[in-house]
Parts: sequence; structure tokens; C-alpha cells
Amino acid sequence: MTQNNTNQTNTSNAHLHRWCALPTPYPELRVQRPNRYYAELLLEDYAGQVSETTAINQYFHHHIVFEEKFADLAELEECISIIEMWHLEMLGETIRLLGVDPQLRTLTNNKATYWCGNFVYYGNSVCDRLAADVAAEKSAIEQYRKHQHLINDPFIVEMLERFIMDEQHHLRLFTEAMDKYCK
Repeated sequence: MTQNNTNQTNTSNAHLHRWCALPTPYPELRVQRPNRYYAELLLEDYAGQVSETTAINQYFHHHIVFEEKFADLAELEECISIIEMWHLEMLGETIRLLGVDPQLRTLTNNKATYWCGNFVYYGNSVCDRLAADVAAEKSAIEQYRKHQHLINDPFIVEMLERFIMDEQHHLRLFTEAMDKYCK
């Protein structure tokens, strides 16, 4: 393994030491060959309305507003936001390996649509914020599954499967928080 691959593996598995993370390592980031279509699909996961960029910003916003009264929820939101940052980094690197600049955009009708803070659900209460977080995780799982079916590259499919495992874990954690605060 080259020095770059060693650093990449160590970096992408550093998340394993966070309390909200699964202890399962990520696969090595590889692609069979450059492919613009696959990159454009992954840009949706990277910076679309349902994306890692949206999740990071939504969960971090919720972390900040929960800090004063709900320390446990604030810690959960921050921890999951950091895991989503790992996903963002791995998606960005994979998009680059596919031959596309990983800008915070998607393609809509052959026109670049850049990520926007309006994609974040800011919310008004603990329960509506947690409900939005649960919905975000469900949407992410659904979108990753859709992209797995559209991408015929086993390396990318494996990476997305590992992300789905994280999203399912986050869904459980957010659901447990809802059970605690919203019943």
C-alpha cells in the first residue's frame, strides 16, 4: 500500500473512535474508471437537498440550539454531524476519482444548482427537529439505495453500503432520542 493509501485509510477510519460511530471500517476509496454519470449521481449525495452537506449543517444547527437545555441531544447531534463529515470527505474524494470537481452542486436540467442553506430544516422545537433528523436519515438511506442500483461499480456500491450502515445507526439513535423526549 502506498503512503497516500495508508493515510487515506487511517483518515477514513479515524471516526471509529467516536461514541456515535459504528466500529466497522470503511472500504478503501476506489473506482473502476472515471465516469461522469456516476460522479453526477454522487454529487446529489454530496450537496443536493438530501445530502451529507445538508445533514452536517442541519445536525450542527440542532447541536447549537440544544446546547443550553439538552446537553445529551446537543452531543448526539454534534457527534453524528462529524460522522456525516467523514461521508462528505469520502464522497468528495470518490467524485474526484471519477473525474469531476466535487463542487457543492448538483445538475438540474443540465444546469449547475449549488447547495443552499434553505435545504436545512431549522425547526422550532425539540420534537420537530428530531422528527426532521429521523426523516433526513430515512431519505439518505433511500437515496443511497437508489444510487447503488444505478451505479455499476463494486467499489462505489460497497462505499455506499457502508454509509447506509451509518445512516441506519443514526436513525436508531435519533429514534431513541425521540422516544425519550417526544412521547
